[in-house]
Amino acid sequence: MTRDPLSAVRPGIRALRAYRFDPVPEGLRAKLDFNESPADVPAEVKDAALAAIRSRRFAHYPQFGAPRLRAALAASAGLSPDQVVASNGSGEAILAAVSVFAGCGGTLLLAPPVFSLYIQMAGIVGARVATVPLAGDDFRLDEEAFLARAAEGERTVPLLCSPNNPTGGTIARSLVRRLCAVAPVVLLDQAYVDFAEEEDDLLPLLDELPNLVVFRTLSKACSIAGLRVGFAAARPDVAEEIGKAILPFSIDLGAEEIALSVLARGEEIRARCHGIIRERERVAAALRALGARVAPSRANFLFLVPPGGEGARVFRDLRTRGVLVRDQTTVVPGALRVTVGTPEENDLFLTTLKEVL
Repeated sequence: MTRDPLSAVRPGIRALRAYRFDPVPEGLRAKLDFNESPADVPAEVKDAALAAIRSRRFAHYPQFGAPRLRAALAASAGLSPDQVVASNGSGEAILAAVSVFAGCGGTLLLAPPVFSLYIQMAGIVGARVATVPLAGDDFRLDEEAFLARAAEGERTVPLLCSPNNPTGGTIARSLVRRLCAVAPVVLLDQAYVDFAEEEDDLLPLLDELPNLVVFRTLSKACSIAGLRVGFAAARPDVAEEIGKAILPFSIDLGAEEIALSVLARGEEIRARCHGIIRERERVAAALRALGARVAPSRANFLFLVPPGGEGARVFRDLRTRGVLVRDQTTVVPGALRVTVGTPEENDLFLTTLKEVL
């Protein structure tokens, strides 16, 4: 007779809810649920990357430490390569940092509603979770309460998302400076900053704040969510410690070559982001005209409560008609999140929404 392997699973892991989604429905007309880019990588960029991949020996591991990719990521962000930890999506880098700084009994300080995987990361590494919820229809952070909580204990680690997923709001540089004055380290997820304002970019603060860590991804603005490339940016010695928690060769040679090709097209990426910003404002205005409550957003998505507050029903009715948005009713009663798509997808969403209201 054998023993039950589930008896060896840590209680903290058993308590977690697995990250799952329903299959994409048949007859899909607009997929606006995952904050993905509405534009694919151009064919000529794919072709150049695939040619580079074909020239590589698949039997060999990628170059250790991905120096070419680190250099390209650093150049795109105005950093030096020793400040960059390349990762398999920004989530891998965030998990590594949470493990390094808050794992095994530390406290991860969050401001919900926020990216649900942060809580799962805390459970995986054995960190406690403390929260200071966002408040009001515009989901503002109570800065004084958050600062007071961040100052409690030597292993309380604030993790903020700016622009925030799922609400779209940002935090001020003044708050980041104050947090770095009271917390041992401050973690900032900036996956959506390419759709925000210049002052929302917090990477320039790395020069003055040695205990700041910023995370970025190529999934959103660069349109390569399917390839998983991101990075952490920090002081070189801090970056080295985070890198210890990332397994070697976590970025495969295919993702590396395509990321290098995409990063060489910075002007195109910026132009695409400006188009998404224009569409975001157009869709937000149309939603408000319909009577929806729409949170201010500097991301590539909008967080809203439809008229009547029947988010769950609206989600189901949109899905039935082939328009997929994100149900956020378990996060905020009646709430939905919709990705900014192409103009045609956005028009389809708005038209379909009018039909189901």
